[in-house]
Formats: sequence, C-alpha cells, structure tokens
Amino acid sequence: MASGAKLAAVPHPDGTLRRLYCQESPEPFFEDFGEAKLVNGRAEVKLEADFAALVRGDGYQVFLTEYGDSGGLFVARGQAGFEVREKKGGTSGSAFGYRVVARRKDIPGPRLEKVERPQPIKELLKPPEPPKPPEPPKAPEPAAPRPSAS
Repeated sequence: MASGAKLAAVPHPDGTLRRLYCQESPEPFFEDFGEAKLVNGRAEVKLEADFAALVRGDGYQVFLTEYGDSGGLFVARGQAGFEVREKKGGTSGSAFGYRVVARRKDIPGPRLEKVERPQPIKELLKPPEPPKPPEPPKAPEPAAPRPSAS
C-alpha cells in the first residue's frame, strides 16, 4: 500500500469485512467507477452489488466523462442504479465513464465534525531506562601450583 493511503475495513452485509481506500472528504462517502456504452442514446447502469450494500441509495452523485461524440449526456438516478441518456433524444452509441459518490450507510458522519486530539497515556510516556554499562572483563584465575617432583 502506498505511504499515507487511508483505508477502511467496513462490515459487509454478507458477514465479511471489505477493504476500501478512502480519499479525504468532509463527509463519509465511498465512490465507485466504471464504463458503459449508450445503445440508441441510452444506457442503464446498475450499482455494483457489493458497493450498493455499503452506501445509501438516495442522493448519490454521478459524474460522467464522454468518450465519443454525442449531443451531451444526462443522468436519471434510481435506488439501485442510474440511466444515462443522450440529450435532445439523441441515438448515438458513444462510450462513457462514470464516477459514483455515495454516502456510507453504516455511520452518520457529521460534516467536518470537530474532534479533540487524544491525550497521551501517561504510563506510555515513562522515560526509557538508561542503558546499563558493560561489565568489566574478569581477570583470569591464577593457575593452581604444580606438585614438585622430588
């Protein structure tokens, strides 16, 4: 993982935890991306099921990028997905990319909520013990006297 990347381990309705990487935002949003293609000027895009299970289905935002020449696109949102339509009744088959930004379902997350800096735990702030000096080398023991041969 890149240095400084934010992530959330979010409980999924299927009982697993899912990893999501987070951008900084003043409110708790998740986002998803994809591509689709118009057919006769329309495309229906379903929110991916695992993503939809984690976000609110109301009030999400959809940002489009056209990859072809059309008369312009607009979005009609629904609970489980959205429809992209070409303006003025156009019938092109242009491709487009989308970005969906939706509120997290699991937490309220007030906008730019004030937080207090946590106080350090005093027990964790004890100064470290100074290192002990090395023990001096021991002098060699004197050799025992040899018995004399007389």
